[in-house]
Amino acid sequence: MGWCPVVPLPLVPLVLGICFGWCATLVAGCTTIAAGKRATADGSTMCAHSNDGDGDTAGNLMTVPPATWSPNTRRNVSGGDIPQVPSTLGYFTKPGGYASTNEYQVGLAESTCNSRLKGNRSAGAILNIVDLSELGLERAKDARTAVQTMGTLAELHGYYDEGESLLVIDPGDVWIFQVLPDDSQRSAVWCAQRVPDDHVAVVANSFTIREVDLTNQQDFLCSSNVEAVAARTGRWAPGRPLDFAAVFSGPEHGKKYSTGRRMWRIYNLLGDPAAAAALPEMYTEFVSAAPYPPSLVTVPASLRVTNLTNAMRDQYEGTRFDMTTGMAAGPAGTPDRWLPGAGEAEVLGAWERAISLSRTIVSYVIQSRGWLPREVGGTLWFSVHAAHTSLYIPFPVGHTLSGTPSLPPGLTNNSLGAVGRGVSFYQASRFVHNAAQHRFGHAIQVVKATQRGLERSASALQAEQVAQYVNGSATIAEVAAQFNQNAVDMVAAWWSLADQLVVTVGCDSGHDGYPAWWLRAPDVGYTDGPPPAPPVPTVPGL
Repeated sequence: MGWCPVVPLPLVPLVLGICFGWCATLVAGCTTIAAGKRATADGSTMCAHSNDGDGDTAGNLMTVPPATWSPNTRRNVSGGDIPQVPSTLGYFTKPGGYASTNEYQVGLAESTCNSRLKGNRSAGAILNIVDLSELGLERAKDARTAVQTMGTLAELHGYYDEGESLLVIDPGDVWIFQVLPDDSQRSAVWCAQRVPDDHVAVVANSFTIREVDLTNQQDFLCSSNVEAVAARTGRWAPGRPLDFAAVFSGPEHGKKYSTGRRMWRIYNLLGDPAAAAALPEMYTEFVSAAPYPPSLVTVPASLRVTNLTNAMRDQYEGTRFDMTTGMAAGPAGTPDRWLPGAGEAEVLGAWERAISLSRTIVSYVIQSRGWLPREVGGTLWFSVHAAHTSLYIPFPVGHTLSGTPSLPPGLTNNSLGAVGRGVSFYQASRFVHNAAQHRFGHAIQVVKATQRGLERSASALQAEQVAQYVNGSATIAEVAAQFNQNAVDMVAAWWSLADQLVVTVGCDSGHDGYPAWWLRAPDVGYTDGPPPAPPVPTVPGL
Protein backbone atom coordinates (compact mmCIF):
# COMPACT_ATOMS: atom_id res chain seq x y z
CA MET A 1 0.00 0.00 0.00
CA GLY A 2 1.53 3.29 -1.09
CA TRP A 3 1.77 6.60 0.74
CA CYS A 4 -1.15 9.01 0.47
CA PRO A 5 -1.15 11.85 -0.05
CA VAL A 6 2.13 12.27 -1.91
CA VAL A 7 3.04 15.95 -2.20
CA PRO A 8 5.30 16.80 -5.16
CA LEU A 9 8.20 18.96 -4.03
CA PRO A 10 10.95 20.63 -6.03
CA LEU A 11 13.61 18.44 -4.44
CA VAL A 12 11.89 15.17 -5.32
CA PRO A 13 12.76 14.99 -9.04
CA LEU A 14 16.22 16.37 -8.30
CA VAL A 15 17.18 13.78 -5.72
CA LEU A 16 15.35 10.89 -7.38
CA GLY A 17 16.99 11.71 -10.68
CA ILE A 18 20.56 12.35 -9.56
CA CYS A 19 21.78 8.84 -8.97
CA PHE A 20 19.07 6.19 -8.71
CA GLY A 21 21.15 4.20 -11.15
CA TRP A 22 23.43 3.64 -8.18
CA CYS A 23 20.67 1.78 -6.33
CA ALA A 24 21.78 -1.66 -7.46
CA THR A 25 25.01 -3.56 -7.02
CA LEU A 26 26.38 -6.90 -8.07
CA VAL A 27 25.93 -10.42 -6.70
CA ALA A 28 22.83 -11.50 -4.81
CA GLY A 29 23.02 -12.64 -1.23
CA CYS A 30 23.24 -11.69 2.40
CA THR A 31 26.02 -11.13 4.91
CA THR A 32 25.66 -12.45 8.48
CA ILE A 33 27.73 -12.11 11.65
CA ALA A 34 27.37 -13.48 15.18
CA ALA A 35 29.36 -12.92 18.37
CA GLY A 36 29.47 -15.00 21.55
CA LYS A 37 28.94 -13.63 25.05
CA ARG A 38 32.65 -13.58 25.97
CA ALA A 39 33.47 -11.72 22.77
CA THR A 40 31.23 -8.77 23.64
CA ALA A 41 31.91 -5.90 25.98
CA ASP A 42 28.72 -6.35 28.02
CA GLY A 43 28.32 -10.13 27.91
CA SER A 44 25.46 -10.10 25.41
CA THR A 45 25.30 -12.27 22.35
CA MET A 46 24.77 -10.51 19.02
CA CYS A 47 24.02 -11.30 15.40
CA ALA A 48 23.73 -9.19 12.27
CA HIS A 49 22.08 -9.71 8.88
CA SER A 50 21.73 -7.84 5.59
CA ASN A 51 19.00 -8.81 3.13
CA ASP A 52 20.70 -7.84 -0.12
CA GLY A 53 18.04 -8.17 -2.81
CA ASP A 54 17.78 -6.65 -6.25
CA GLY A 55 16.82 -3.12 -5.26
CA ASP A 56 13.22 -3.80 -6.32
CA THR A 57 11.60 -4.04 -2.88
CA ALA A 58 11.25 -1.47 -0.12
CA GLY A 59 12.31 -2.55 3.36
CA ASN A 60 9.63 -2.81 6.05
CA LEU A 61 9.31 -4.17 9.59
CA MET A 62 6.36 -5.83 11.28
CA THR A 63 5.52 -7.60 14.53
CA VAL A 64 3.69 -10.90 14.91
CA PRO A 65 2.11 -11.05 18.40
CA PRO A 66 1.96 -14.17 20.57
CA ALA A 67 -1.15 -16.31 20.15
CA THR A 68 -2.99 -19.36 21.45
CA TRP A 69 -4.58 -21.89 19.12
CA SER A 70 -7.46 -24.32 19.29
CA PRO A 71 -6.80 -28.07 19.06
CA ASN A 72 -6.44 -29.43 15.51
CA THR A 73 -5.57 -26.00 14.09
CA ARG A 74 -3.40 -26.11 10.96
CA ARG A 75 -0.56 -23.66 10.38
CA ASN A 76 -0.22 -22.43 6.79
CA VAL A 77 3.26 -22.62 5.26
CA SER A 78 4.50 -21.74 1.79
CA GLY A 79 3.80 -25.18 0.30
CA GLY A 80 0.76 -26.27 2.30
CA ASP A 81 0.05 -26.57 6.03
CA ILE A 82 1.31 -28.39 9.13
CA PRO A 83 -0.16 -29.00 12.61
CA GLN A 84 -0.21 -25.87 14.77
CA VAL A 85 1.12 -25.91 18.34
CA PRO A 86 -1.09 -24.77 21.26
CA SER A 87 0.68 -21.42 21.63
CA THR A 88 3.16 -19.35 19.64
CA LEU A 89 5.57 -16.57 20.62
CA GLY A 90 5.72 -12.99 19.40
CA TYR A 91 8.48 -11.93 17.01
CA PHE A 92 9.77 -9.29 14.59
CA THR A 93 9.88 -10.05 10.88
CA LYS A 94 10.18 -8.46 7.46
CA PRO A 95 6.90 -8.78 5.53
CA GLY A 96 7.41 -11.60 3.05
CA GLY A 97 10.91 -12.21 4.41
CA TYR A 98 12.88 -13.72 7.24
CA ALA A 99 11.84 -13.57 10.89
CA SER A 100 14.49 -11.87 13.02
CA THR A 101 14.01 -12.11 16.81
CA ASN A 102 11.35 -13.17 19.29
CA GLU A 103 10.12 -12.18 22.74
CA TYR A 104 12.57 -14.61 24.41
CA GLN A 105 15.59 -12.96 22.74
CA VAL A 106 16.14 -15.77 20.22
CA GLY A 107 17.57 -14.11 17.11
CA LEU A 108 18.24 -15.24 13.55
CA ALA A 109 20.49 -13.99 10.74
CA GLU A 110 19.94 -15.56 7.30
CA SER A 111 22.30 -16.06 4.35
CA THR A 112 21.50 -18.05 1.17
CA CYS A 113 24.15 -20.64 0.26
CA ASN A 114 24.86 -22.51 -2.96
CA SER A 115 24.14 -26.19 -2.24
CA ARG A 116 24.92 -29.23 -4.37
CA LEU A 117 21.49 -30.74 -3.86
CA LYS A 118 18.51 -28.78 -5.15
CA GLY A 119 14.91 -28.79 -4.02
CA ASN A 120 11.74 -29.40 -5.97
CA ARG A 121 8.45 -28.30 -4.49
CA SER A 122 6.52 -30.60 -6.81
CA ALA A 123 8.22 -33.60 -5.18
CA GLY A 124 6.22 -32.99 -2.01
CA ALA A 125 8.42 -30.78 0.18
CA ILE A 126 6.44 -27.87 1.63
CA LEU A 127 8.87 -25.71 3.65
CA ASN A 128 11.26 -22.92 2.64
CA ILE A 129 13.67 -20.86 4.72
CA VAL A 130 11.10 -18.16 5.49
CA ASP A 131 8.83 -20.86 6.93
CA LEU A 132 11.66 -22.28 9.02
CA SER A 133 12.64 -18.87 10.40
CA GLU A 134 9.06 -18.13 11.43
CA LEU A 135 8.47 -21.58 12.91
CA GLY A 136 11.72 -21.47 14.85
CA LEU A 137 10.91 -18.14 16.46
CA GLU A 138 7.24 -18.96 17.04
CA ARG A 139 8.04 -22.15 18.93
CA ALA A 140 11.46 -21.82 20.63
CA LYS A 141 12.57 -20.03 23.79
CA ASP A 142 16.28 -20.77 23.28
CA ALA A 143 18.69 -21.19 20.38
CA ARG A 144 19.23 -24.95 20.68
CA THR A 145 15.47 -25.57 20.62
CA ALA A 146 15.11 -23.27 17.61
CA VAL A 147 17.76 -25.27 15.74
CA GLN A 148 16.13 -28.58 16.63
CA THR A 149 12.66 -27.27 15.74
CA MET A 150 13.70 -25.99 12.32
CA GLY A 151 15.75 -29.08 11.52
CA THR A 152 13.12 -31.58 12.63
CA LEU A 153 10.33 -29.83 10.72
CA ALA A 154 12.50 -29.62 7.57
CA GLU A 155 13.17 -33.37 7.73
CA LEU A 156 9.56 -34.25 8.49
CA HIS A 157 7.73 -32.02 6.02
CA GLY A 158 10.41 -31.57 3.37
CA TYR A 159 12.52 -28.54 2.46
CA TYR A 160 12.48 -27.32 -1.16
CA ASP A 161 14.40 -24.02 -0.94
CA GLU A 162 18.02 -23.10 -1.71
CA GLY A 163 20.82 -24.08 0.61
CA GLU A 164 20.53 -21.72 3.57
CA SER A 165 22.31 -20.66 6.72
CA LEU A 166 20.83 -19.16 9.87
CA LEU A 167 22.99 -17.82 12.68
CA VAL A 168 20.88 -18.48 15.78
CA ILE A 169 21.43 -16.73 19.11
CA ASP A 170 19.90 -16.54 22.56
CA PRO A 171 21.34 -14.76 25.63
CA GLY A 172 23.77 -17.60 26.27
CA ASP A 173 24.57 -19.38 23.01
CA VAL A 174 25.34 -18.85 19.33
CA TRP A 175 24.74 -21.54 16.70
CA ILE A 176 25.40 -21.87 12.97
CA PHE A 177 22.47 -23.76 11.37
CA GLN A 178 22.84 -24.84 7.73
CA VAL A 179 20.23 -26.72 5.70
CA LEU A 180 19.57 -27.97 2.17
CA PRO A 181 17.16 -30.35 0.41
CA ASP A 182 18.05 -34.03 0.58
CA ASP A 183 18.56 -36.17 -2.51
CA SER A 184 14.97 -37.44 -2.44
CA GLN A 185 13.69 -33.83 -2.59
CA ARG A 186 11.11 -34.82 0.05
CA SER A 187 13.16 -34.19 3.22
CA ALA A 188 16.21 -32.19 4.26
CA VAL A 189 19.84 -32.46 5.33
CA TRP A 190 21.03 -30.10 8.04
CA CYS A 191 23.79 -29.52 10.54
CA ALA A 192 24.34 -27.01 13.34
CA GLN A 193 27.53 -26.10 15.14
CA ARG A 194 27.81 -24.18 18.39
CA VAL A 195 30.10 -21.13 18.22
CA PRO A 196 32.59 -20.82 21.13
CA ASP A 197 31.67 -18.00 23.53
CA ASP A 198 34.82 -15.97 22.72
CA HIS A 199 34.43 -16.25 18.94
CA VAL A 200 32.83 -14.31 16.11
CA ALA A 201 31.23 -16.21 13.20
CA VAL A 202 30.63 -15.07 9.62
CA VAL A 203 28.48 -16.61 6.88
CA ALA A 204 28.41 -14.87 3.50
CA ASN A 205 26.50 -17.04 1.02
CA SER A 206 28.45 -20.28 1.41
CA PHE A 207 28.26 -23.15 3.89
CA THR A 208 30.93 -22.79 6.55
CA ILE A 209 30.50 -25.81 8.86
CA ARG A 210 33.49 -28.07 8.29
CA GLU A 211 34.40 -31.25 10.16
CA VAL A 212 31.38 -32.54 12.06
CA ASP A 213 31.73 -34.54 15.27
CA LEU A 214 28.49 -36.51 15.54
CA THR A 215 29.53 -37.85 18.94
CA ASN A 216 29.66 -34.33 20.41
CA GLN A 217 26.03 -33.35 20.79
CA GLN A 218 26.98 -30.43 23.00
CA ASP A 219 28.50 -28.63 20.02
CA PHE A 220 26.94 -30.35 16.99
CA LEU A 221 23.37 -31.16 16.02
CA CYS A 222 22.62 -32.81 12.67
CA SER A 223 19.84 -34.49 10.72
CA SER A 224 19.52 -38.24 11.14
CA ASN A 225 20.31 -38.76 7.45
CA VAL A 226 23.43 -36.60 7.15
CA GLU A 227 25.89 -39.48 6.75
CA ALA A 228 23.68 -41.52 4.43
CA VAL A 229 23.04 -38.59 2.08
CA ALA A 230 26.71 -37.56 2.23
CA ALA A 231 27.72 -41.06 1.14
CA ARG A 232 25.26 -41.00 -1.76
CA THR A 233 26.77 -37.77 -3.09
CA GLY A 234 30.02 -39.64 -3.76
CA ARG A 235 31.94 -36.96 -1.86
CA TRP A 236 32.27 -38.81 1.45
CA ALA A 237 32.82 -42.38 2.63
CA PRO A 238 32.19 -43.89 6.08
CA GLY A 239 35.23 -43.84 8.31
CA ARG A 240 36.45 -40.50 6.97
CA PRO A 241 35.95 -37.09 8.62
CA LEU A 242 32.69 -35.54 7.46
CA ASP A 243 33.32 -32.01 6.15
CA PHE A 244 29.80 -30.63 5.77
CA ALA A 245 30.75 -27.74 3.45
CA ALA A 246 33.06 -29.86 1.28
CA VAL A 247 30.33 -32.47 0.77
CA PHE A 248 27.25 -30.31 0.36
CA SER A 249 28.39 -26.88 -0.87
CA GLY A 250 28.46 -25.70 -4.46
CA PRO A 251 30.92 -23.01 -5.63
CA GLU A 252 30.74 -19.43 -4.41
CA HIS A 253 27.71 -17.45 -5.57
CA GLY A 254 28.60 -15.18 -8.48
CA LYS A 255 32.31 -14.55 -8.88
CA LYS A 256 35.31 -15.90 -7.00
CA TYR A 257 35.92 -14.17 -3.64
CA SER A 258 32.25 -13.10 -3.33
CA THR A 259 32.08 -15.12 -0.10
CA GLY A 260 35.68 -15.26 1.01
CA ARG A 261 36.47 -11.57 0.73
CA ARG A 262 33.65 -10.67 3.10
CA MET A 263 34.68 -13.35 5.61
CA TRP A 264 38.31 -12.21 5.48
CA ARG A 265 37.34 -8.58 5.98
CA ILE A 266 34.92 -9.13 8.87
CA TYR A 267 37.36 -11.41 10.67
CA ASN A 268 39.98 -8.68 10.30
CA LEU A 269 37.56 -6.06 11.64
CA LEU A 270 36.18 -8.08 14.56
CA GLY A 271 38.56 -10.94 15.28
CA ASP A 272 41.72 -11.17 17.34
CA PRO A 273 44.37 -9.31 15.27
CA ALA A 274 46.94 -12.11 15.47
CA ALA A 275 44.40 -14.77 14.46
CA ALA A 276 43.05 -12.60 11.65
CA ALA A 277 46.54 -11.82 10.32
CA ALA A 278 47.11 -15.53 9.76
CA LEU A 279 44.17 -15.75 7.35
CA PRO A 280 44.99 -15.62 3.62
CA GLU A 281 43.75 -12.80 1.41
CA MET A 282 43.63 -15.09 -1.64
CA TYR A 283 42.85 -18.76 -2.21
CA THR A 284 42.49 -21.23 -5.07
CA GLU A 285 38.84 -22.29 -4.66
CA PHE A 286 36.70 -21.56 -1.62
CA VAL A 287 35.07 -24.92 -0.89
CA SER A 288 38.11 -27.16 -1.32
CA ALA A 289 40.70 -24.73 0.06
CA ALA A 290 38.70 -24.00 3.26
CA PRO A 291 40.60 -20.71 3.73
CA TYR A 292 38.52 -19.43 6.66
CA PRO A 293 37.15 -21.18 9.76
CA PRO A 294 33.46 -21.17 10.72
CA SER A 295 34.37 -18.80 13.57
CA LEU A 296 37.42 -16.94 14.84
CA VAL A 297 38.60 -16.00 18.32
CA THR A 298 38.24 -12.34 19.29
CA VAL A 299 39.87 -10.07 21.80
CA PRO A 300 37.79 -10.85 24.90
CA ALA A 301 35.00 -8.39 25.75
CA SER A 302 35.86 -6.21 22.75
CA LEU A 303 32.70 -6.06 20.62
CA ARG A 304 29.80 -3.65 20.88
CA VAL A 305 26.77 -2.98 18.71
CA THR A 306 28.75 -0.27 16.91
CA ASN A 307 31.42 -2.78 15.88
CA LEU A 308 28.79 -4.86 14.11
CA THR A 309 27.02 -1.89 12.51
CA ASN A 310 30.38 -0.57 11.29
CA ALA A 311 31.16 -3.97 9.77
CA MET A 312 27.79 -3.99 8.02
CA ARG A 313 28.64 -0.58 6.53
CA ASP A 314 32.06 -1.61 5.23
CA GLN A 315 33.47 -1.43 1.70
CA TYR A 316 37.02 -2.62 2.42
CA GLU A 317 38.20 0.90 3.25
CA GLY A 318 41.92 1.05 3.91
CA THR A 319 42.68 -2.32 2.27
CA ARG A 320 43.97 -3.01 -1.22
CA PHE A 321 40.37 -3.88 -2.14
CA ASP A 322 39.08 -0.44 -1.07
CA MET A 323 36.06 0.38 -3.23
CA THR A 324 36.21 4.11 -2.46
CA THR A 325 39.47 4.60 -4.39
CA GLY A 326 40.62 4.31 -7.99
CA MET A 327 39.03 5.06 -11.33
CA ALA A 328 36.03 2.83 -10.62
CA ALA A 329 35.13 5.02 -7.64
CA GLY A 330 35.43 8.12 -9.81
CA PRO A 331 36.49 11.55 -8.60
CA ALA A 332 33.74 11.47 -5.94
CA GLY A 333 35.14 8.27 -4.39
CA THR A 334 31.87 6.34 -4.35
CA PRO A 335 31.98 2.61 -3.53
CA ASP A 336 28.63 1.90 -5.19
CA ARG A 337 28.48 0.01 -8.49
CA TRP A 338 25.65 -0.45 -10.97
CA LEU A 339 24.06 -3.76 -11.88
CA PRO A 340 25.35 -5.20 -15.20
CA GLY A 341 24.05 -3.79 -18.46
CA ALA A 342 24.99 -3.94 -22.14
CA GLY A 343 28.59 -2.94 -21.47
CA GLU A 344 29.23 -5.79 -19.05
CA ALA A 345 27.93 -8.20 -21.67
CA GLU A 346 30.82 -7.09 -23.91
CA VAL A 347 33.62 -6.88 -21.33
CA LEU A 348 34.88 -9.73 -19.16
CA GLY A 349 35.37 -8.70 -15.55
CA ALA A 350 33.70 -8.08 -12.19
CA TRP A 351 33.58 -5.69 -9.27
CA GLU A 352 34.40 -6.62 -5.70
CA ARG A 353 31.36 -7.70 -3.68
CA ALA A 354 31.13 -5.15 -0.87
CA ILE A 355 29.55 -5.85 2.52
CA SER A 356 27.30 -2.78 2.39
CA LEU A 357 25.27 -2.54 -0.82
CA SER A 358 22.95 0.08 -2.22
CA ARG A 359 20.42 -2.62 -3.16
CA THR A 360 20.02 -3.86 0.41
CA ILE A 361 16.37 -4.17 1.48
CA VAL A 362 16.88 -4.36 5.25
CA SER A 363 19.71 -5.02 7.66
CA TYR A 364 19.84 -5.34 11.41
CA VAL A 365 21.82 -6.14 14.53
CA ILE A 366 20.23 -8.13 17.37
CA GLN A 367 21.37 -7.92 21.00
CA SER A 368 20.39 -10.62 23.51
CA ARG A 369 21.13 -9.78 27.17
CA GLY A 370 20.28 -12.50 29.66
CA TRP A 371 20.80 -10.47 32.84
CA LEU A 372 17.85 -8.19 31.98
CA PRO A 373 14.12 -8.90 31.77
CA ARG A 374 13.59 -10.46 28.39
CA GLU A 375 11.17 -7.74 27.22
CA VAL A 376 13.98 -5.17 27.25
CA GLY A 377 16.99 -7.47 27.24
CA GLY A 378 16.56 -8.20 23.54
CA THR A 379 16.93 -5.31 21.10
CA LEU A 380 16.54 -5.21 17.33
CA TRP A 381 18.62 -2.44 15.73
CA PHE A 382 16.81 -2.11 12.39
CA SER A 383 17.99 -0.47 9.16
CA VAL A 384 16.84 -0.21 5.56
CA HIS A 385 18.52 0.37 2.18
CA ALA A 386 22.30 0.87 2.06
CA ALA A 387 23.71 0.51 5.58
CA HIS A 388 26.51 3.00 4.90
CA THR A 389 23.96 5.77 4.27
CA SER A 390 21.21 4.66 6.63
CA LEU A 391 20.52 4.45 10.37
CA TYR A 392 20.13 1.58 12.84
CA ILE A 393 16.99 2.25 14.89
CA PRO A 394 16.41 0.22 18.10
CA PHE A 395 13.26 -1.60 19.23
CA PRO A 396 12.92 -3.86 22.31
CA VAL A 397 11.65 -7.40 21.75
CA GLY A 398 8.84 -6.62 24.17
CA HIS A 399 7.39 -4.59 21.30
CA THR A 400 6.16 -7.90 19.87
CA LEU A 401 3.85 -8.51 22.85
CA SER A 402 0.11 -7.88 22.79
CA GLY A 403 -0.95 -4.51 24.17
CA THR A 404 2.04 -2.58 22.89
CA PRO A 405 1.58 0.24 20.36
CA SER A 406 1.92 -0.42 16.65
CA LEU A 407 5.23 0.36 15.00
CA PRO A 408 5.45 3.77 13.27
CA PRO A 409 4.14 3.75 9.67
CA GLY A 410 7.51 5.02 8.44
CA LEU A 411 8.91 1.57 9.21
CA THR A 412 5.93 -0.56 8.18
CA ASN A 413 4.45 1.08 5.08
CA ASN A 414 7.37 1.89 2.79
CA SER A 415 6.94 1.70 -0.96
CA LEU A 416 9.28 2.13 -3.91
CA GLY A 417 6.56 3.93 -5.86
CA ALA A 418 5.81 6.72 -3.37
CA VAL A 419 8.07 9.12 -1.52
CA GLY A 420 6.32 9.49 1.83
CA ARG A 421 8.37 12.57 2.47
CA GLY A 422 9.15 13.21 6.11
CA VAL A 423 7.74 9.82 7.15
CA SER A 424 9.21 6.93 5.13
CA PHE A 425 12.41 5.50 6.60
CA TYR A 426 13.25 3.63 3.39
CA GLN A 427 12.89 6.69 1.16
CA ALA A 428 14.76 8.91 3.61
CA SER A 429 17.69 6.50 3.43
CA ARG A 430 17.39 6.34 -0.33
CA PHE A 431 17.43 10.14 -0.61
CA VAL A 432 20.50 10.41 1.65
CA HIS A 433 22.29 7.74 -0.38
CA ASN A 434 21.62 9.44 -3.70
CA ALA A 435 22.26 12.97 -2.48
CA ALA A 436 25.68 11.80 -1.23
CA GLN A 437 26.85 10.42 -4.56
CA HIS A 438 27.83 13.69 -6.25
CA ARG A 439 30.64 14.38 -3.75
CA PHE A 440 30.67 11.09 -1.88
CA GLY A 441 34.05 11.44 -0.18
CA HIS A 442 32.94 14.65 1.50
CA ALA A 443 29.29 13.71 2.01
CA ILE A 444 29.99 10.38 3.70
CA GLN A 445 31.87 12.17 6.47
CA VAL A 446 28.75 14.22 7.19
CA VAL A 447 26.64 11.07 7.02
CA LYS A 448 28.92 9.18 9.44
CA ALA A 449 28.96 12.04 11.95
CA THR A 450 25.16 12.21 11.86
CA GLN A 451 24.88 8.44 12.23
CA ARG A 452 27.13 8.49 15.29
CA GLY A 453 25.18 11.26 16.95
CA LEU A 454 21.73 9.79 16.36
CA GLU A 455 22.71 6.22 17.22
CA ARG A 456 24.53 7.37 20.37
CA SER A 457 21.36 9.15 21.46
CA ALA A 458 19.37 5.99 20.71
CA SER A 459 21.73 3.99 22.93
CA ALA A 460 21.19 6.48 25.73
CA LEU A 461 17.43 6.13 25.30
CA GLN A 462 17.80 2.35 25.40
CA ALA A 463 19.68 2.51 28.73
CA GLU A 464 17.16 4.97 30.20
CA GLN A 465 14.12 2.90 29.18
CA VAL A 466 15.67 -0.35 30.40
CA ALA A 467 16.27 1.25 33.80
CA GLN A 468 12.69 2.51 34.00
CA TYR A 469 11.27 -0.89 33.09
CA VAL A 470 13.51 -2.69 35.57
CA ASN A 471 12.59 -0.37 38.46
CA GLY A 472 8.90 -0.58 37.63
CA SER A 473 8.35 3.06 36.70
CA ALA A 474 7.35 2.18 33.11
CA THR A 475 5.34 -0.62 31.54
CA ILE A 476 6.49 -2.36 28.38
CA ALA A 477 3.77 -0.51 26.46
CA GLU A 478 5.14 2.80 27.73
CA VAL A 479 8.69 1.74 26.87
CA ALA A 480 7.60 0.71 23.37
CA ALA A 481 5.93 4.09 22.89
CA GLN A 482 9.20 5.84 23.75
CA PHE A 483 11.10 3.74 21.21
CA ASN A 484 8.41 4.52 18.63
CA GLN A 485 8.84 8.25 19.17
CA ASN A 486 12.60 7.86 18.92
CA ALA A 487 12.15 6.08 15.59
CA VAL A 488 9.95 8.88 14.26
CA ASP A 489 12.51 11.46 15.38
CA MET A 490 15.44 9.55 13.83
CA VAL A 491 13.63 9.24 10.50
CA ALA A 492 12.78 12.96 10.54
CA ALA A 493 16.44 13.76 11.20
CA TRP A 494 17.43 11.58 8.25
CA TRP A 495 15.08 13.48 5.95
CA SER A 496 16.68 16.72 7.18
CA LEU A 497 20.10 15.29 6.37
CA ALA A 498 18.97 14.49 2.82
CA ASP A 499 17.98 18.13 2.31
CA GLN A 500 21.21 19.29 3.93
CA LEU A 501 23.29 17.20 1.54
CA VAL A 502 21.46 18.55 -1.51
CA VAL A 503 22.09 22.09 -0.32
CA THR A 504 25.71 21.62 0.79
CA VAL A 505 27.18 19.05 -1.60
CA GLY A 506 24.88 19.25 -4.60
CA CYS A 507 25.98 20.12 -8.11
CA ASP A 508 25.71 23.90 -7.64
CA SER A 509 26.66 24.20 -3.96
CA GLY A 510 30.40 24.72 -4.27
CA HIS A 511 33.08 22.18 -5.02
CA ASP A 512 36.53 21.14 -3.89
CA GLY A 513 37.57 20.48 -7.46
CA TYR A 514 38.67 17.13 -8.85
CA PRO A 515 41.52 15.10 -7.31
CA ALA A 516 44.85 15.49 -9.09
CA TRP A 517 45.34 11.72 -9.58
CA TRP A 518 42.06 11.61 -11.49
CA LEU A 519 42.87 14.67 -13.61
CA ARG A 520 46.21 13.10 -14.62
CA ALA A 521 44.58 9.86 -15.83
CA PRO A 522 44.95 9.73 -19.66
CA ASP A 523 41.40 8.56 -20.26
CA VAL A 524 39.93 11.53 -18.41
CA GLY A 525 41.28 13.89 -21.06
CA TYR A 526 41.95 16.82 -18.74
CA THR A 527 45.65 17.11 -19.58
CA ASP A 528 44.79 16.97 -23.29
CA GLY A 529 42.07 19.58 -22.98
CA PRO A 530 42.02 22.96 -24.68
CA PRO A 531 45.11 25.08 -23.87
CA PRO A 532 44.93 28.57 -22.37
CA ALA A 533 43.53 31.16 -24.73
CA PRO A 534 46.34 32.92 -26.66
CA PRO A 535 46.76 36.67 -26.15
CA VAL A 536 45.11 39.00 -28.63
CA PRO A 537 47.84 40.13 -31.09
CA THR A 538 48.77 43.78 -31.43
CA VAL A 539 47.48 45.69 -34.40
CA PRO A 540 50.22 45.88 -37.09
CA GLY A 541 51.62 49.38 -37.76
CA LEU A 542 50.29 50.92 -34.55
